[in-house]
Amino acid sequence: MNKLQSNQFSGYILHGSNFLHHNKMQTGTITIEDKFLSSIEVNKTNQHLNENYPIIDLTDFWVLPGIIDLHGDGFERQLFPRPGVSFEINDIFKIIDKELSINGITTAYLACSYSWEGKIRSPEYAKIFLENLNKYRPSFITNIDVQIRYETHLVEKVQELIDLIVEYELNYVVFNNHLPDAIEKIQNKPSAFATWANKMSMEKNELENIVNYRLTKKNEVSESLKILSNFLKSKNIKFGSHDDESIMDRKWFRSFGANICEFPTSILAAKEACSNNENVIMGAPNLVRGGSHNGNISTLELLKLGYCNILVSDYYYPSLLQSVWYLLDHEICSIENAWALISTNPAKALNINKRGAIKVNNYADLVIINPRTREIEATICNGKIANICKSAADRFIKSSNSVS
Repeated sequence: MNKLQSNQFSGYILHGSNFLHHNKMQTGTITIEDKFLSSIEVNKTNQHLNENYPIIDLTDFWVLPGIIDLHGDGFERQLFPRPGVSFEINDIFKIIDKELSINGITTAYLACSYSWEGKIRSPEYAKIFLENLNKYRPSFITNIDVQIRYETHLVEKVQELIDLIVEYELNYVVFNNHLPDAIEKIQNKPSAFATWANKMSMEKNELENIVNYRLTKKNEVSESLKILSNFLKSKNIKFGSHDDESIMDRKWFRSFGANICEFPTSILAAKEACSNNENVIMGAPNLVRGGSHNGNISTLELLKLGYCNILVSDYYYPSLLQSVWYLLDHEICSIENAWALISTNPAKALNINKRGAIKVNNYADLVIINPRTREIEATICNGKIANICKSAADRFIKSSNSVS
């Protein structure tokens, strides 16, 4: 049995790649021991390597920090591939876990709605989702957490949400208000509203009645947000707002302590956030598709203006890697700055400890890319191989077999 297959070794060495270290692509060796990066040496030759560990020759490959995705709801297609059609949730978690690793995502926040929309976005379903995720958590290959998307007019459920956050030790909440969008669709886009209702497995009039009822809660929103925000701040839980339309929106949510601006829908809202040193999150699909699928502000425009510092998968996990190639091909920024949008900056935004950078004593969360084919050929998470294929797999096998 070779050492890479055996339980008798505690580490291995990645040698010869170009890797991102101190915000610069460099060449050398990375030593992984247990879950951590124990040594990083620049320009080190293979003549001085620790031969007690398997040495994987990754010449011509790039090694980059694992991708950190702060908002992704692409998993909903696995849970509910058709309106009214669902599959066993525990089986789906296995698929989501693998899908993340294939796309180089080593830390993911699954966007879980806590909404008046009901059905799969209801508080009741959120609890079922969290219960099952918690059961499967010990089996995860990747680091999976949850972003709670709280609808601001669900005022009577605030204490239940607080209890849920405590029970499952959640650490990221975003405030949503989809009522203006719902009203716009009811009045001007009835077919779009019908599609929304169908997605929630409802009749159109059923969803419209819910919207009208939620509008009556307008005067209770501020007090309920104050209660929730005070709790979140007392626990040092990061929280932000979604779809800020204006400077006034951003200032209002900031007044509660919501200092993350997710998917602003105007340049002015994004500028207001950046002017106050707040993180601005935009969708990678918006960038790679050349614009928003629903007509909102362009991610590219905000990036060029310097009003966006984090990209997320939104509804399509592969878009994170694709966004990096887009930025390089269009000479928007360097590989170092492009990769920071999906690794270092997200880690800093949520204070994710020891992740998001190739640094000694950080967790060994790495993505191995073949720059010629632009493919992820291996993902390492917490020191373990989460995904591997093609020539990278050949390199690992060859290197491990050379050590007896």
